[in-house]
Amino acid sequence: MDRVVIFVLCFCLFIGGVTHIFDNLYYGFLPYKFAPEWVNIYWTALAVIDIVAVYLLVKWRNAGLVLTLVIMLSDVAINSVAFYSLNVLSDSSALQLQTLFLGFCIGSSIWLWQSKSKANVVNVT
Repeated sequence: MDRVVIFVLCFCLFIGGVTHIFDNLYYGFLPYKFAPEWVNIYWTALAVIDIVAVYLLVKWRNAGLVLTLVIMLSDVAINSVAFYSLNVLSDSSALQLQTLFLGFCIGSSIWLWQSKSKANVVNVT
């Protein structure tokens, strides 16, 4: 079951990363000109950071879980500001899906972290 959850996390992060990579390739570097520069830089950086999180989830689970949580907490916070305060996003659908995924990340991270700890205890004894 751990592998299925890791796959879902990796799949969602990969889709996010590929989306930002596409935007950078198609529209040029820092493609989100409609947003403030700091938001544009953050969204552009997600092209790399999301893929790094996938790698870490596969290679070093706990480091990947921490990075995934940092990504999703910051992404939901920044996208909430972009939608509710800055009004640079016209549709909240993506934000709602990201918030749902954040909940999944938090719940699964707690479970996967504990699952990994229990597995290590079983292997040692």
